[in-house]
Amino acid sequence: MRASDKAKIRQRRIAHTLLVVFSFSLMFLGKLDLNALRSARMGMNDFTAPFVDLVSAPVRGVETMVQGIRTVASLRAENVRLQAENALLKRWRRRAEILESENRQLRSVAGAVTPDRRQPVTARAVTAPGGAFAHTVLVANGREQGIERGNPVVTADGLVGLVVDVGATYARVLMISDINAQIPVILSSSSWPGVTVGNNGTFLSLRFLPEEAAPKVGELVLTSGHGGVLPAGVPVGRVDLVRDDFVRVRPAVDLRHLSYVSILVGGTEGIDLDNLALEDYYTPLPETEGTRLFEGVNAAGERQ
Repeated sequence: MRASDKAKIRQRRIAHTLLVVFSFSLMFLGKLDLNALRSARMGMNDFTAPFVDLVSAPVRGVETMVQGIRTVASLRAENVRLQAENALLKRWRRRAEILESENRQLRSVAGAVTPDRRQPVTARAVTAPGGAFAHTVLVANGREQGIERGNPVVTADGLVGLVVDVGATYARVLMISDINAQIPVILSSSSWPGVTVGNNGTFLSLRFLPEEAAPKVGELVLTSGHGGVLPAGVPVGRVDLVRDDFVRVRPAVDLRHLSYVSILVGGTEGIDLDNLALEDYYTPLPETEGTRLFEGVNAAGERQ
């Protein structure tokens, strides 16, 4: 037998012997109490734990920093998104407020009383009413929409004024609070005639009442319809103060807050609109057998 074969056989024997010894060792260890091994392992853990904690502390710090960076980036993106949503909500809120205001004004216009032979045309007020010298308002409807000088302007609450100038697409309205506005009216409870005169202020003056008239505070004042330009029965205001011969009227319409109005077109056939003058519209009824049906004033301001 060669030497190489003998060496191989010897190696196999050694390997077999080691396997047998390892097997018996495992069997022996399985029969032993492992408390000693557990104690040894825990002792090793107690010894190595501080080193592991010391080494892992920077790692945890880096992880915390990375997580913080991610959180900040996420919060920044969330903040940008919320700002965009907030801006969008603000735009929708402004739009809703505008629509709510327009809807409220249109509802008030939609309830306006339309006299016979007249058609309402809704118009938007484009200038703020009121001023030191003139109370007028510009509306966004004109000749192209059939507006003419002399057309009454109303809301659901009552009379606003009278169209005095007309352009192609805009018209100017002289409001009843203007110092030049003189509206022929009657008292609702007694039907006594009179004329409301503006004073460029909040209230109107009720003048040219007959001596027998006894207006009461709170009494409704209506247009009389004399002259044909203004329809009869449109609320002008209510008596607010009676003192001696002075009668003050609060307008039925809040003239300081106008957004939409109704212009009553038509019903002015036979009236000279080219020479429009409000003081010419109040004329008393004709006399019958020397007896007046009621007193009033003529265009010259003389009592009849």
